[in-house]
Amino acid sequence: MSLQNVSWEPVYESEFRTNRTLMETFYRPFLNEVIRYDRLAGYLSLRSLAHALEGVDSLETDGTVRVIAGADLQKREKGAMFPDADEPLEPWVESQLTIIATLLDRGDLQIKVGDPKGGDGLFHPKLGIGVDREGNKISFEGSINETLSAWQYNYERFKVHRSWSRGEAKYVEEDVSTFNALWNGFHPSVDVFELDEAARQDLIDWKDTDGTLEEHVERVKNHDPQTTVPEDDTAGVVSIAGRTPGGIHLAEEISTVTPWPHQRTISDTAVSIYPNNLLFCDEVGLGKTIEAGLTLSRLMEVGEAEQALFLVPAGLVQQWQNELLDRFNIHAYYHERSYDGDYMIGPLGDAEDHRIPTSGAVDADAWENTPIGSFVTERDEPTVVIESWHTARREGNQAHVAPRIDENVWDLTVVDEAHSAREETKLYDLLGQAEEASRCLYALTATPMQLNVGELYDLLRLCDLPEGWDDKDRFVEFFETRQALEDSLSTVGSRYQNIADGQQQVLQQFQKELDLEEDEGRPRIERFGKLIHEHLTSNPGYDEQAKALVEATDTESIQQRKALEKLVGVRETSPRFDDPRSLIFDCGPTEWSALVEASQWATPVQSRIFRNTRAVLEQCQDLGLLDDTVPTRDVETKRIELGDAAPLYDQVEQYIDETYKQSQKVLTGKEKLALGFVMTTYRQRLTSSLHAIKQSLQRRMEKLDEKVEDMTEEVSELSRDAGVTEATIDEAIGQASLDAYQPSSRGAADVIQAERTALQEFVDDLRQAHTDPKVAQLRRDIRSLRQSARDNIIIFTQYHDTLEHIRETLTDTHPNVGTYSGGGGMQYDETSGEWVNVGKEAIKRDFTDGDTNILICTDSASEGLNLQTADALINFDLPWNPMRVEQRIGRIDRIGQKNEVVKIINYAYKDSIDGDIYEELEGRLQLFENVVGPMRPVLNSIEQDIKDAVMGSSGPDATREPSEQVVEEADSRAKRAQEKAEETGQQVSQKRYRRKRR
Repeated sequence: MSLQNVSWEPVYESEFRTNRTLMETFYRPFLNEVIRYDRLAGYLSLRSLAHALEGVDSLETDGTVRVIAGADLQKREKGAMFPDADEPLEPWVESQLTIIATLLDRGDLQIKVGDPKGGDGLFHPKLGIGVDREGNKISFEGSINETLSAWQYNYERFKVHRSWSRGEAKYVEEDVSTFNALWNGFHPSVDVFELDEAARQDLIDWKDTDGTLEEHVERVKNHDPQTTVPEDDTAGVVSIAGRTPGGIHLAEEISTVTPWPHQRTISDTAVSIYPNNLLFCDEVGLGKTIEAGLTLSRLMEVGEAEQALFLVPAGLVQQWQNELLDRFNIHAYYHERSYDGDYMIGPLGDAEDHRIPTSGAVDADAWENTPIGSFVTERDEPTVVIESWHTARREGNQAHVAPRIDENVWDLTVVDEAHSAREETKLYDLLGQAEEASRCLYALTATPMQLNVGELYDLLRLCDLPEGWDDKDRFVEFFETRQALEDSLSTVGSRYQNIADGQQQVLQQFQKELDLEEDEGRPRIERFGKLIHEHLTSNPGYDEQAKALVEATDTESIQQRKALEKLVGVRETSPRFDDPRSLIFDCGPTEWSALVEASQWATPVQSRIFRNTRAVLEQCQDLGLLDDTVPTRDVETKRIELGDAAPLYDQVEQYIDETYKQSQKVLTGKEKLALGFVMTTYRQRLTSSLHAIKQSLQRRMEKLDEKVEDMTEEVSELSRDAGVTEATIDEAIGQASLDAYQPSSRGAADVIQAERTALQEFVDDLRQAHTDPKVAQLRRDIRSLRQSARDNIIIFTQYHDTLEHIRETLTDTHPNVGTYSGGGGMQYDETSGEWVNVGKEAIKRDFTDGDTNILICTDSASEGLNLQTADALINFDLPWNPMRVEQRIGRIDRIGQKNEVVKIINYAYKDSIDGDIYEELEGRLQLFENVVGPMRPVLNSIEQDIKDAVMGSSGPDATREPSEQVVEEADSRAKRAQEKAEETGQQVSQKRYRRKRR
């Protein structure tokens, strides 16, 4: 027989409903036909390979196996294959080693290791090629590694290409070419090394084990793998019959990431206290995605999590799907509603390749009859679903993902960008329902609190706050009391005659600080002491801290010492005689100071929030635990002269301003919100590029004379959202529908007529070609960057129209251009002169490898890029939300960046109000120069200030420019945010991470 005589499926996928594994349905039949097997695998288990090779021709003929595996192969294989010498091996394990040793010694098995030349990532391809005696070839590629877990136990999926099939042959040849380039050391991006000779000899020594090769093959064949653990890559193992606690370590072994120390600690803790709800609040760039993904993977490995839900912003749905697959081998599905029904979209290939129809309606009475519910309940294997919270929060959709039923439908729910769930928002309501429908919930945000403690409560309410803390007013009161008491103690100092006098002075000052009546101060301090006492005495683990606190306090008498000891749980209390509210007034100012100190660590806040800063990574570097570069920034903002385009810019600006003012004056209710939102969006598109606003206005002119569907409800809903992106608009109604929007009430006709007249005044000029001065500046900057050896450049814009304009104007002089947006990854084909859709992963790989060295991206894709190999970033436009600019910069300013200094260039038109604001923010407050710092928590809040200033809604102030008003308010907010962080113990480090000004 030959490969052609076997019926091969185009796609192979794990099937848990039967006992047939991928080992049986594909792998062994494939190996039985081939005389050469070439394999690229990020993870390789030699014992698993031996298990697969049992009895195939490669063991008895001239067949060969060539493997290139990840560079950590030797370390992992030694740990897996050579247990403690004092421990005898199982006979079948010894036989597996003997098989491998014999093949290596004969040269039938050759092993090399691959390592990316950039040194920033892992060698992680998953490709196999087989050749039979007639020269027929099969290649397969997908999620599968060369491990027993992959072939027998994991959920895996891969595609197969056949050389004798006309449409598939080119793929096979490309795979063969790639392997040969790697094997022979010619690949431009990967170094390939021979297996370390010492390790190779250690393996070969096993061939001298007693018994013939045939006997060892038979021994392995007769061994029943179902009674043993599937992998031995780590000390912890996962059995088929039941999962063991040690299995949490397997999750890390089968992932493609090496967690930083703080990430591993967080995941260890989260798994150990599961199902406690938690907030993951590390600063931007410290890897909350890794922490959540690794924790989920571990929980799945030990059998705790079978069904998981991710609620994420609209623009990040596919990014999360890719991250879970690429980093943790977790196959997640997202929900898509189409004209022909509902579908769940899998992670491999294009959407059409893994599109599963699902039944039901979002408003069904029973959850199992909703699209997501029916998909989850009909599956027999673990299921991970990703849903946009922009969609899920809408009325009628919430029960679709978070049904109001008695039982939990999710073992774990993960919410990204959870800070958007403030009180009185629909997302706030959705998360409340999701928490009730989930066994455990993790909320992810870098800014759990901005300007008030109530914002922190809005998230912590999801984390099972104990009685006394689960009331928002009491929660806020505790931290206000703590701060006021600390300030009062500082003011009074030691200027009192005795304890009673000290209590009275502090109490009076305390009431003054909080503007309280005479009899209101004492009850608040009593409640403060009671909450600390209850927390310390009901939660284990505080004993040493509490004892140390008492020892460090110079109490004025034995009575005060005993009262303090009882309050902090060091001394037993009598329920009858020791009321915490009385005990706190048995203390004096000295003991009160100790309680204020205790309140920084003895609250539910610290026990429910993970919070790390870059200071943690600096400490890891100092200890030798982290070798990666922590880069600095060189930020420059360029104001672009409009030149000949100024008249058109001014006309468009005037049209937008007048239409906006008319909408706010004449229209009411939702129509006022909706048309105001359209004009606000147009103002942002104008500051992005002339091309973007021209595209919108041309679409709008075509629709103003037509009768269109009333979209007032949908557009007004968008206007209520903070941080709306192009992806949000596309998901809700689409940019074309937004451009076509018209109010339809009686008074709206005059507004539309005035708008139509205004557009007619410059319609001819709008249709003429205008050179955007930003493009000319872009060409100059690219040339300058390359002269300074900064070749790999990322360009960011808010809008796809702007992206298309940039790419069309660059390709005549810069052919190695790619794009990365919500629609996927595209590459310019210089031969055909056309843009080709190559997929996001391909474009990322090409940019990392250097085949593409200019990458143009939209904001909707900014969270999908982690490109430490980029040399510079150009912000072609500046969104009104500075946090989005920071997120863009975070794509290249990452731990492990190859450059010690990353170059950032921002563009803004000269004399534009938003450009003035950004220039002022950068000049006075060093915006974007600092990775973190006092501005970080309030970046999102600046968006509304910029909008008001640009659209003329902030109110006149003749003494100050709009930019000055925005910057002063931002500075004031930053200071208040820092004070609140200190109040709640979230200011973990007073260090300000000042970036070097260049």
